[in-house]
Amino acid sequence: MSFCVPCARIPALLCWALAVLLPVPALAVPIELPVSLDYAVVNDALARQVFQNPDGSAELFRDSQDCNQLTLSDPQVEGTENGQLRLTTKVRARVGTPLAGRCILPFAWNGSIETFKEVLVSPTGGRVTFRIIDSNILSGDDQKRKMPGVVWSWIKDQVHPRLGGVTIDFGPALADLRTLVYDALPAEQSERGLIADSLQLQSARAEIDALTVTLALEAPLPPPEWTPVPEAALSEEELARWDAAWQSWDAFATWLIKDLAAPAQPELRDALAEILLEARHELRDALAADARDEDPVRGLFLSTWERLAPLLRDSDLNLPGARSVELATFISAGNALQALDTAAPHLGLTLDSDSLRRMARMLEPAVSEEELGYTTRVDPELRQLLGLEPELAIESLEDTSASGPFAWLIAPAWAAAVSPSLVKLLTNWIPEPNDLDRYLRTMEQLLDESIATERKRGKVSDDYFDLYENLVRATAWQESCWRQFVETNGVIKPIQSSAGSVGLMQINQHVWRNIYDLDALQNNVGYNARAGNEILAHYLVDYAIKRKEHEVRDDIHDLARATYGVYNGGPRHLSRYRRDDTNAYLRGIDAAFWNKYQAIRKQGADAVRQCYGG
Repeated sequence: MSFCVPCARIPALLCWALAVLLPVPALAVPIELPVSLDYAVVNDALARQVFQNPDGSAELFRDSQDCNQLTLSDPQVEGTENGQLRLTTKVRARVGTPLAGRCILPFAWNGSIETFKEVLVSPTGGRVTFRIIDSNILSGDDQKRKMPGVVWSWIKDQVHPRLGGVTIDFGPALADLRTLVYDALPAEQSERGLIADSLQLQSARAEIDALTVTLALEAPLPPPEWTPVPEAALSEEELARWDAAWQSWDAFATWLIKDLAAPAQPELRDALAEILLEARHELRDALAADARDEDPVRGLFLSTWERLAPLLRDSDLNLPGARSVELATFISAGNALQALDTAAPHLGLTLDSDSLRRMARMLEPAVSEEELGYTTRVDPELRQLLGLEPELAIESLEDTSASGPFAWLIAPAWAAAVSPSLVKLLTNWIPEPNDLDRYLRTMEQLLDESIATERKRGKVSDDYFDLYENLVRATAWQESCWRQFVETNGVIKPIQSSAGSVGLMQINQHVWRNIYDLDALQNNVGYNARAGNEILAHYLVDYAIKRKEHEVRDDIHDLARATYGVYNGGPRHLSRYRRDDTNAYLRGIDAAFWNKYQAIRKQGADAVRQCYGG
C-alpha cells in the first residue's frame, strides 16, 4: 500500500533546480541542491496515513472472531550509517485457528520489530519509495525462541506490504516549483519554459539524522564575454513598479521573520530579529542611493537569504513534522533562486509581488493578502520581537494640567514619559542666536526626561547608565544638532535625511516601520526622543554589552562607539569602529561621533553650541 503526501506538505518543495535543455552539454553546468528533512516529517506522514487509530496505532489484521489480530504502534524512524531507513514499531499479535465460534490454540505475542528500508527515487515520476530489505524481532532471546517461525512469517507477510509500499509523491510539488521558476524569469527570456520544465528529482538517501532529498539542475552558462548592460532610465510607470517592488519585498521579509520567530527559542528569535533589521538597513541604503536603473528586490532578497538560509538550516525551530516540511520547502525555493542567480546571471532573475507571495505560501499556505501587505501601522508583535513593550505611548499635546485646591495631589499624565509642555514648546522652534541657550536647556530637559523614562524601564543597568546618558546626548547631537525642525524656504518642517531618517534622533522610517508611529516620529519631538532612547538601549544591552565589546580593548567607552555603529549602520556595524577594513567614509562618521561623545562627557549641553557656531 502506498500513500501520497498532500502538495502543501511535500518534501519535494524542499529543493528546486533549474536546467536548460541545450544541444551542447558543455554549455551547461550541473548543480545539485540537497535539502535535509528531519525524520519527524516521516513520522508525521506515518501517523497521518498508516497509524490512524485514535491511540496512534495501526490495525493491520483482525478476523471476524478476533482469533487472529495484528496491531502496530509507536513508530520511530531513524537513519543508519549505510544509508538505509530503520523503522521500529511495537507489535501486538494473536494467532490461532477459528473453529465453531472458538479460537483454537491461540498464541499471543507482544514485542517490537525493526524494518530496514532502501530509499529509492523515480526521477520521471517524481516519487520517493521505500523498499524493505530486512526485518527482525527486537524482543529478548527468550521471546525470539518462543516465536514460532510460521507466526513470524505471517507477521512479515502483513507488515512488509504496508510499511514497504510507502510512496511520497513529489509530482504536485514539482509542478508548483516549475511555476515559480517560470515566473521568476523575465517574460522576454525565451528559454524560461525549458528551464522550468527541466526540474527533476535526482536522489534520496537516509542519513543518520535526516532524509536528504536532492534535485538536479543544469544552469546555462552565460554567453562568451557576457557582461551586464546598464539599464536605461525608468519611465514613470516603471518607477511606480519599482516602488511597488520594494514595498512587496519589505512586507514579505517582515512577515517571514515574524512567522519564523513565533515558535522559535529566544536565541533564534534574537538572530531572526537581527536579520530583519539588517534587511531593513539594506533597504534604507538602496532607497537612499536611488539606483533605479536596476531591480531593488533581487539584491535585497539574495543578501538576506545569504544570512537567513544557514540559520534556518542549522537551527531547531521545534516545528511539527508537516510544518517543518513547509519550512524546508521555503528554504529550497530560496536556495534555487540563489543558485540560478549565481550560475546564470544573464537570465535576469526577477521577483515581483506575485512570486514573493507564491514563496510565502510554500511556508504558510493559509497566509492572507492582508498579512503580506505593506503597511506602516505599529505592530506590537514586532516590537516584542525586539524586546520592546507592545506600545510606545504618544504624548498628548493637549493641556493635561489639573486645577483646583488639590491639583498638587494628582500626578501629571506624563510622569513616566516626556512633559507635553516641553513638546509643545519645542514644536516648530527654530532657535535664533539670542535664544540659543534657552533652546538648548529646553532640549536638554526633554532629553533628560526621555532618559529618565528609559531608566524606569530598567533595560540598562546602573553599571552602564552614565555611559548610556552620554550616548543618547551625543547621538542626538551627531544626528540632528539637537533639532526636530528646520526652516526651508520660509517653511518649518521636521528635519529629514535623504535616506528617510527623521527628527531629533533621526529615526529611519524604512528601518523602523511598524515599530514606531511614523507621523509621531516627525511631528512629536518627545516621541522621537523616546524612540531613539529605546533603540539605543536595545543596541547597547543586546548587542554591545552582550557581545562584550568593552572587553576587546578593555575600554568601557567602546560600548558607546559600538552602539552608535549599529545605530548608524545596522547590526553588522557593531565592531566597525575598531576594524582595519572599515572604509574612510564610515571612519569619518565614527570619529565625529567619538569627538562629540567625549565633548558631552566634559561639557554637557554647552558642547552642542558648536553646531550653531558657538
